[in-house]
Amino acid sequence: MATYDLTKKTNASTGTKIVPSSQEIRIQRLENKVSSQSEKLDHIVNLLNELSEKKSTSWNNSRV
Repeated sequence: MATYDLTKKTNASTGTKIVPSSQEIRIQRLENKVSSQSEKLDHIVNLLNELSEKKSTSWNNSRV
């Protein structure tokens, strides 16, 4: 009869899967949306800053 050492680590799969709950999925989607909106707002702020700099430069040049 064969003997097995059950204390050794095996590479056998138990067949169990870790599946996120519906609440975890919902939270992840909301985090993704917030991140996406944050990136878009940063881009808009950068564009507005560039526009503001151009206007202030052109205004200063017209006064000279």
